[in-house]
Amino acid sequence: MAEEMNILTILFDLDDTLIYTSKIYHRSRRKFFSALSGLGFLENEVLEKLDEIDIGHVSEQGFTKERYSYSLIKTYHYFCKKAGREPESKIEKEISEIGWKVYLQKPEQVKGAKQVLNYLKNKYKLILATLGDPEIQHNKISQSGLQSYFSAIHVMKHKSDEEYTQILERHQLKKEDTWIIGNSVRSDLNPGLRIGINCILIPAGTWKFEEEDPISNNYLRLDCLTDILDYL
Repeated sequence: MAEEMNILTILFDLDDTLIYTSKIYHRSRRKFFSALSGLGFLENEVLEKLDEIDIGHVSEQGFTKERYSYSLIKTYHYFCKKAGREPESKIEKEISEIGWKVYLQKPEQVKGAKQVLNYLKNKYKLILATLGDPEIQHNKISQSGLQSYFSAIHVMKHKSDEEYTQILERHQLKKEDTWIIGNSVRSDLNPGLRIGINCILIPAGTWKFEEEDPISNNYLRLDCLTDILDYL
């Protein structure tokens, strides 16, 4: 199968492809709603507003480490105003801590991550292409126990077409010999398809910011990470 696919290099996503990230944020969102429960709003309404505010901050600030806590606080202020109540410093502190604690949890590997990487590293060049705040991402990579599998690590600001093209140029990679493996249509699949890189999508937990339709059907979709062993 590998010969037919003509693979020399694989660009791997990190979050929710090799380590679980979304479930950390889901837990923080539940704690956040619990902190706001006294205001009397529905969970769905609170979390939809949080997504709206947080996506706005991503557009303005990118994936900075301060962004998430700031979004939680701004959402709290929004609902305080809507309820006709003044924000309480005690609750603000609690909410801020909820936001920062998502960065303090040790990454949990996706099931089969080491098995897959052990298999692939002997056949292909592996490069990690992840999105986020450089300090946070490098810390997660170090703690994940997966760093040694990759010949290079790139922490990208937006996962834009231009950033992927820069990775190709830096490592002198041919598009037709390079594959992207990730879980996000917006950040992994569509940029790859637009610039002509081959793609494998392994759908996993994402948030509203990542929701997007594939621009074509010219990619391989797998159910889980270990399915890669049957194809590559």
